[in-house]
Amino acid sequence: MKSFKNQTEKQYIRKTLIYTFLKTCCVFTLGILMYNCESDDSPTNDDPTPPSQITAYSEIKNANWRDNIGKEFEVEGILIEENGVAKLLIDKDDYYIDAMTPEENYIYIDRISELDNSINFSEHFGKKVKVKGICQENDNSTIRNTAELFGNRSLATIVIQTIPNFKIITTNILIPRPSIINICVLYPQLCEFDFSQENKTALLYSGGINAASAHLRYWNDLKLMYSILRSKGYPENKIRVVYKNGIGEDDEIPVHYAANPTGLNEAFSYIDEYMNSTTKFFLMMNNHGGGKDNFGRRSTGVNDNNGDDNRGSISDNTDEQYFYYNSSTPLTDDYLATKINELSMGSMIAVVKPCYSGGVIWDFKGPNRVIMTSGTEFQVTWSHRSGQYGEFTYHFFAAITGIDPISGATVNADLNGNGSISMYEAQMYILANDTASEQPQYEDNNDGIGTSSPNATGFGASTYL
Repeated sequence: MKSFKNQTEKQYIRKTLIYTFLKTCCVFTLGILMYNCESDDSPTNDDPTPPSQITAYSEIKNANWRDNIGKEFEVEGILIEENGVAKLLIDKDDYYIDAMTPEENYIYIDRISELDNSINFSEHFGKKVKVKGICQENDNSTIRNTAELFGNRSLATIVIQTIPNFKIITTNILIPRPSIINICVLYPQLCEFDFSQENKTALLYSGGINAASAHLRYWNDLKLMYSILRSKGYPENKIRVVYKNGIGEDDEIPVHYAANPTGLNEAFSYIDEYMNSTTKFFLMMNNHGGGKDNFGRRSTGVNDNNGDDNRGSISDNTDEQYFYYNSSTPLTDDYLATKINELSMGSMIAVVKPCYSGGVIWDFKGPNRVIMTSGTEFQVTWSHRSGQYGEFTYHFFAAITGIDPISGATVNADLNGNGSISMYEAQMYILANDTASEQPQYEDNNDGIGTSSPNATGFGASTYL
């Protein structure tokens, strides 16, 4: 019995020691695991795959931006590609505003030539993307030639070196890609009309600044306006189109001059040869615009050296500018007014789309003139949300033709029921339907003061295209 008892005690002691040993090992192992879990939440500098660091555009495009050339950065934003130039936007609204985008809100991107067939920016238009690449200086000639307008930091460009460094964050289309309109599909009557030949002349203008800023909607606006004018009796040889680099986006309408100082001057000289004291002159200005901003954006007008725009409560010594293409030379409201006033005419209709367009009213005023602008002298104006037209011009086209330029629905702007749309009626339709954050202006009494309440008995009430 004693031997059995001793043997039992030995077995008990042995089991106790084994249990204690195993328990100690488990506690020790658990402690190691807990320590490792805590350590994983705080990676050290030895972590071979640290998280990516997204850089703000403003950190790259600072005053010393050239010091960043050759350094690698990772950025993200909404991808826009037009005319072969790609850029990222922080805010999609900047695509729809016809003003210069603040430098901290965009950055150009590119890829090395070996990736041209592997990364197609245009396929991902309007998507949010993440890009890693080397900071370099943009080599597009139009962007370089207009850098004086934006500042040299605008040249900063992130160049992708490898395919994995271009990533789609979301496949949702945040900005729909616009397309070139087909006039004969949208408005077959404009392609079948038996055009008359009347004493009318017209100049249609859009510069676009550079390849990255010349939006397709400007071309659509000019195309549709040209076709409408032809249907209203403006002879083909008395309409001059001044556009971008002198080449249209398609061949539905002609382009006669490049939107540079020489081209615009030659266009005015050409139409002057066909004008007399009874000629009706139509002007469309389309493009970005710069001016004195009263709503928080950086003012982008030019200094008014002679103070001729100062009047009443306005004494900002600022001229509005509407930009050429591939040039930093200012295109001011004063210059346009000088060229207009040199023309011999009986009457004028001016439809002015760019931001700060209300500033031309004071300069363009004169007897028998109707001036219609997309906004006031101190505010930016917008594209239609489709990106196909300007918001203001979209409604102008609908009013004049009686057809919505996108849906094809019939609209009626004929307030007096006489079967024709006067400029007064067109402006009233615009005011009733323009939903953008802009206040279209109108002047037809030679006082140089824009209004959002046109006079039903003013000159514009009996003025038609």
